[in-house]
Amino acid sequence: MLRAIADTGSLSRAAVRLGITQPAVHAQLNRLEKMLGYQLFERRQDGVTATPIGELLLRRITAVLPQMDQLLEDIKQRTCSTRPPATTRIAAVCSTVVPRLPAAMTTVWPEISEVAVVNDESSDRLVSLLDEYRVEIAMIKDYPGRELPVPAAVDTAVVVTEPTFVLLPEGHRLAEKEMLTLDDLDGQPLVMGARSSSAPFREYFIESCADFGFVPTIAHQVNSQAVAQMIVRAGAVGLAQPACLDVHPGIEVRPLTGDVLMRRHVLAWRRNTFVAGRSGELHAEVTAAYWQEAYKSPEYRRYLAARN
Repeated sequence: MLRAIADTGSLSRAAVRLGITQPAVHAQLNRLEKMLGYQLFERRQDGVTATPIGELLLRRITAVLPQMDQLLEDIKQRTCSTRPPATTRIAAVCSTVVPRLPAAMTTVWPEISEVAVVNDESSDRLVSLLDEYRVEIAMIKDYPGRELPVPAAVDTAVVVTEPTFVLLPEGHRLAEKEMLTLDDLDGQPLVMGARSSSAPFREYFIESCADFGFVPTIAHQVNSQAVAQMIVRAGAVGLAQPACLDVHPGIEVRPLTGDVLMRRHVLAWRRNTFVAGRSGELHAEVTAAYWQEAYKSPEYRRYLAARN
């Protein structure tokens, strides 16, 4: 309204531009001036002109209005089922595919100008972000038999179900075997992620070990894979996602036999947003990105070749 009054120099002409009556414009202006405690326009017979305070307010409005327009456009796009927002947000747990998610999104939706990726190791929190419209896509992780519940409005697609590999110090007696069974880890000093970042996998691991009749010895807790490998080189035994392997010297890698300690990488989205229309294409892009990264690991390639 203030912009219309300043541009037209008249309350009546501003009313015409705004599509309301002159008394309505006059009443709104009076309420605003009363609230601020300052006169914003000088009224004269030939029209109105902004006071110094009015000019200051108009300058601020001129700066803010484009941002408000962009905000309204973002709101419109985020509630639109067919168009992505210019800046699309993805929340993801750590995996080999995370760095390739922006390219996957812009391949499927070329109109996206920016992809913002938020990392969080809690899949539960990522699903909450998705449910609250705070992100458009989520890449989560869960485990067979311990699938993560999702809200009714959220759809999911499994990208891959991958195994867990065992990290051994060079010369360890278990390295004599081509493949290990889970009970080979009985009595071994294990290094695992800290409770805060790996609680679901830790519970899954402990339950799986119980099925094999033993309680694992978790001797070390760390916050990074690099530190874990340092501890493995010193004699501990570690666990790793095969597609993320960057094996340091002095470490040997062995897969586990059978379908134990498998993990699922899952793509999730709300079915009432733009993602639903091309979710199949996005799933294909993300899956291809995973395998392109996975085949960079010689240990994973050998495992896959052995399993055809």
